[in-house]
Amino acid sequence: MKEGKHSNSLQNYKDFIDGLVKIRPGVLSRWVLTTGWPKTEENIKVNEFIGSLSEEQKQLLAQIIQQSRDGGIHDVLVYLNDEINLNGMKLIKNDIEIAKEPFDSEMYFD
Repeated sequence: MKEGKHSNSLQNYKDFIDGLVKIRPGVLSRWVLTTGWPKTEENIKVNEFIGSLSEEQKQLLAQIIQQSRDGGIHDVLVYLNDEINLNGMKLIKNDIEIAKEPFDSEMYFD
C-alpha cells in the first residue's frame, strides 16, 4: 500500500474508533440520573420505578445500563473482526480500506 493510502487507511481506522468512543455514553443511563424517560403514557411505570430509587440505586442502575451498551458495542466489534479476518469483509471509507488491526490488536492468540 502506498504511503499516502496507508496514512489515510490508518486515519480512517482512528476515526472509526473515535466515532465509537464518542457515541459510547448512552442516553438511557443519563435519563436514569437526570430527568427520567420522556414523559409519555408508555413510560409512566418506568419513571415511577426510577423515582422510587435512591441516588445510590440510580447510580448502580445507570452503571448496569452503560455496561450493557458497552457489551453491545463490543459484540458488534467482535463480529466485524471475525468477518474481516475470517470471511474477507472490508470496511472502506472514501474508496480507501480501513486499516486492519494496525496496532497489533489481534483478537486471537495461540
